[in-house]
Amino acid sequence: MNDQVKVVCSGCNSGWMNQLEEGVRQFLPALIQGKPCVLDAQAQQALAAWTLKTLLMFQYTHRPEVRSVIPAGDFAVLNSRQQPTKSMLGRLGFMNYPPDDSEPLVDTLCQGYGTTELGGVAWIGTLKIGCMVVQIIRAPDVADGYKLTPFEALPSLRPMWPPEGPIKWPLVAAIPPELMTALALPEGLDLNTMPG
Repeated sequence: MNDQVKVVCSGCNSGWMNQLEEGVRQFLPALIQGKPCVLDAQAQQALAAWTLKTLLMFQYTHRPEVRSVIPAGDFAVLNSRQQPTKSMLGRLGFMNYPPDDSEPLVDTLCQGYGTTELGGVAWIGTLKIGCMVVQIIRAPDVADGYKLTPFEALPSLRPMWPPEGPIKWPLVAAIPPELMTALALPEGLDLNTMPG
């Protein structure tokens, strides 16, 4: 929880990146602890931006060959937009936190994919902190006039980017721990586009 990476300038660290932290400060503890709250569209957007920033920073806690999963261009886009792009989907999941120390409090996984059906490189990043599981799924660049088809809402997973309806937390079902690897490291990404 206390890892720090010194890879950004002080202006960004104390500026827009700090604003992303402030944007989730009111509800993030409830998500981590599994306490009731409701996320409106603004909260979901803030959570998606914070998740992307956190996943990108987590890459710097790994060896250089692992960092290359996420292309440098995605770091630059976050710097300019300070939110995910239309080539990204975000999901929020709920997981019961075990009462013992059998699971780490914080875990992150990121996997890159070669050419997908949409063409180009894609990646998926998953961050688990306590009861909260958040994912950013990055597809190849989506053509103008199109958007990614959102994932179906499930009892243990809700789309959070782009925001849809309010999310009542905790979710009605928990992700079974034995399914976490398949969720975080799927064999492939089933991504489609639609006009929009």
